[in-house]
Amino acid sequence: MNSVTSVTRPYLLLRPAIFQNQTLQKVSAGAKKETAVNNSKKVNSNMLLKLNLKKFPNLLGHSTSRINRLYNEDAYSCNIISFPSLQQDVDIMRTGKSKNNDIFKNNRILNLSVFDGHGGEGRVSKLLAEKLHLRLSTELPTKKKFFDLLKEYKDIVGGEYWEVLYKNRFKFYDKYIKHCNTKIDLVLFADKGKEKNSNSTWAESPIGSRMIFDKYGNIIDKTSLLTEYQRLRFYYTYLKFDLEECCGHKRHGSVTNINQNIYDQFEQFPGGSTATSIFLTPFDIQSNRSVIHDDSFIVRPTSLLKLVVTQIGDSKAIICDSNGIAHSLSKPHNASSEREIKRLYKQPEKRKNLSIAKMKTAPIIEPEVETDSFGDKRFLDTFANTRSFGDIIAKNKGLSAEPELYSYLIGPTIDLPHSEKSKLQFGGDECFIILISDGVYNVIPDQELVDLITSTVNNRGLKTATPQYITDEIIKYVYAIGGRDADNATCVLLRLPNWGNWPSIDRTGKIREEKLMHTFSGDRNMS
Repeated sequence: MNSVTSVTRPYLLLRPAIFQNQTLQKVSAGAKKETAVNNSKKVNSNMLLKLNLKKFPNLLGHSTSRINRLYNEDAYSCNIISFPSLQQDVDIMRTGKSKNNDIFKNNRILNLSVFDGHGGEGRVSKLLAEKLHLRLSTELPTKKKFFDLLKEYKDIVGGEYWEVLYKNRFKFYDKYIKHCNTKIDLVLFADKGKEKNSNSTWAESPIGSRMIFDKYGNIIDKTSLLTEYQRLRFYYTYLKFDLEECCGHKRHGSVTNINQNIYDQFEQFPGGSTATSIFLTPFDIQSNRSVIHDDSFIVRPTSLLKLVVTQIGDSKAIICDSNGIAHSLSKPHNASSEREIKRLYKQPEKRKNLSIAKMKTAPIIEPEVETDSFGDKRFLDTFANTRSFGDIIAKNKGLSAEPELYSYLIGPTIDLPHSEKSKLQFGGDECFIILISDGVYNVIPDQELVDLITSTVNNRGLKTATPQYITDEIIKYVYAIGGRDADNATCVLLRLPNWGNWPSIDRTGKIREEKLMHTFSGDRNMS
């Protein structure tokens, strides 16, 4: 059994009782009991409301625009998907198949993604928005399948990068999938000295202890939120989807080397795309199973949530904490990243011991990474990103779809003692998450974007300033100050339980006002 029936859907399933309970809280104490009895008669406990995610403006906002480009090559997706349970993970790793596919329905996950396409009129980004979440929920990868896939890359794509990666496949698997020694959360939070030292431990990290104790005495290990099989699922599915769908190398019998007809392939399968995705689910597995027919954990979570972020390219995911401070949830993949330079150029044996400073000055690097006339570094003189889907012409140089994985604990902290809240990466009770393409963050820095959102809600009120209203305003602001060459802009905003409870402080209001005044004074031609 290589796959299972897809259980993805673009809508939420909610019990009407949720909304009845919200009304119940407003009723006076003396009438609560009587109202609850009446509601129980009117509401069928098995009845569910089906709410389209993209038509739920109080929960989710989404907007995209071509701005001043000829085409809008951005895309995005919003879905509920399901992954195997822990027991199924064990079965698949041992036998390569799942004994009970129905258990998939017990593990429901909110998946939001932004894809920033380039070339091919958005072919790859639209393909990802349409199909990637389906493949994620149906693939049943194993270690053997993953190694076979790496061999296909070596044989079909070719190039020194894939040859060395396949040669070191066991080491790669142990480092990035099985043991995950290079957990990227450490890169985000550790200081520069520890970031460069792969032997740094979480105990030495500024974010404190890895262990959290809830008020019931249960232990939570915030560095073990993903299992080996879950990491394997992301790596295998992303690489397979890129090879077969984005680059067009489906298994049709004989294998040929891509270098023999690379330009013909590029004409047939043009373009590429970044991919930034979040996967949100209750941290408590038993709690997740208890709402098997209901997605209320998204609308009104009652305990901690597990947030997984996958990153390919330079789109962004940003979270706003309870103090209104912006935090980036991922690191971009571009030619300015030291980590990416290490990944691309440490492979040849003769260069593996070179320092980053020497790598940058070594003659072999000069043709690969150049600085353009705007001062930005480009990979192969063309690509702003060092990882992407598609871009078949640079695939043999290491422009791969290997995802970087980030995992966090967020959400309500009602079950945590006050002393334990500081151990959470962002302090808990976060306000919202927003995914954006580079057309947004090239114009609006992270904190400025968060302040734009919070100040708009403060000024307009919660009833008017819904997440959908906010994303529309962001796109209008980008168009107003972006300039005539502004890129496509896309944003997806998810409301979290603490929405609206940030401080009434606008840290960058004066900066935004100056930008608008500068625009309206005639420095930008709106025509």
